[in-house]
Amino acid sequence: MKLVQLKRQGGDEGADVVAAVGPMEDAAADRYAAQLQELVGQQGDPGLSVGTTTVESTSGASAGPPAGPADLLRAVLSRDDGGS
Repeated sequence: MKLVQLKRQGGDEGADVVAAVGPMEDAAADRYAAQLQELVGQQGDPGLSVGTTTVESTSGASAGPPAGPADLLRAVLSRDDGGS
């Protein structure tokens, strides 16, 4: 099981997680992260990064993504711009 994390560089303190999706099965998380990374690359924002982290699910169940990668990125960028 993995979480997909969208991070923004936060100065000297490292990167802050601005959105997380999961837990998902490893292959699904890797696909989601790859799609999200491609979209982040198209945005040209060097402060954003995508990664996965392994987690343990106490129930053994995985969650589906709450939104597609494009919708998630749009929501994060909207928050950054002061939008709703």
